Amino acid sequence: MKLVLYILVGGLCLGSLSTGMPVISSAKEITGPVASRTHVMPKQCQYGKTAATARSWRWKSGTLVEIEYAQNDFTVPETAALSRAVDNWNAALAETESRVEFIQRVDGEFLAGSGAGIIVRRGEPVVHGRVGELTFHSYSNGKVRLALTINPVVTDLEALTSLMTHELGHSLGLADCYECRRGTTAMSAFKSKNKGNDVFQPSECDRYVVATVYEKSSELADSAAEVEH
Repeated sequence: MKLVLYILVGGLCLGSLSTGMPVISSAKEITGPVASRTHVMPKQCQYGKTAATARSWRWKSGTLVEIEYAQNDFTVPETAALSRAVDNWNAALAETESRVEFIQRVDGEFLAGSGAGIIVRRGEPVVHGRVGELTFHSYSNGKVRLALTINPVVTDLEALTSLMTHELGHSLGLADCYECRRGTTAMSAFKSKNKGNDVFQPSECDRYVVATVYEKSSELADSAAEVEH
């Protein structure tokens, strides 16, 4: 099958940190607060300062997303470091209405059965200088497969956990926030190419934004169901 590779939503990735500039994306961005009936925004969260904004692309509610690590691309400790980010996001998602869950592939066996997934591999991102890049790998019959390419320069285990947390955040609709204070959101900039951003699990602000956008999606689905009846 011919490999089709597109930049995900105009380029959702962690770019070169030498400039500190955010990646420009064509995806629709929700720049204001996300209305919520049940979630209260933590006092320390301010959009563009300590909290990332939301973008229009994210996994559909109820999606089981299979995580697959390319064979021989990562050592056992590196895979464990990446897996910690997956587990941390799953714990955060369990407290939302998203019903999204990341399932890590074990011994070559596909577990999710949903057709949705992310292949994690080593390689040079399409855009030079980036340490990580999330792109469309394939899209057919409504099933989405993404590719997360991790630059070989990233070998520090904490940096890998930080990077994986960041990129999974993109897949859940979080935008880059390179101007956010480091340590406040998983979507802030790296210290350097092999040092993370001091966030190894979704922050309170990250959890709030993800929870509210999925809550809003759930409300829209409920409204549609009422109309159909």
